Amino acid sequence: MPNGITAEAIGIAQIPSILRNPDIAHVLYLRGFMEKAGRGGVLIRRVFKERGLPVPEWHSDDYGVTLTFFAPEVTPEVTPEVIYILEHIKGEMTRVELQILLDKKDDDYFREKYLLPALEFGVIERTIPDKPTSSKQKYRITSLGKKLLEKI
Repeated sequence: MPNGITAEAIGIAQIPSILRNPDIAHVLYLRGFMEKAGRGGVLIRRVFKERGLPVPEWHSDDYGVTLTFFAPEVTPEVTPEVIYILEHIKGEMTRVELQILLDKKDDDYFREKYLLPALEFGVIERTIPDKPTSSKQKYRITSLGKKLLEKI
């Protein structure tokens, strides 16, 4: 970082710009990639806050400056059927128990529209994962499923 500039100060207020290569900065400005020298950090923080994203952090060491972006927590786009399973599953339940609870009579339809998508999204899991067709197989909600339910 230039003398007198700290990583903590970037993005909080407009700081004096010390161009390391004015020719490159001028080309970026002419091409519309740069509005005004010294305002990038402020604009980055503002846009991230407006969009509800985690604000990036700047770090400086002897080798240069690093800008770290944090990925927001992602909520999978799930079908209403998957949400319905999540809202009704209690503890560990067999496929038949779930199917009866949800009042779904057609086995194939239940598997295709409810059970398999919930497994694929990772919101429920098998209690015996290495034996998916076991007669003792049960299903339970995962931590991702619990987080998704909290957001609904």
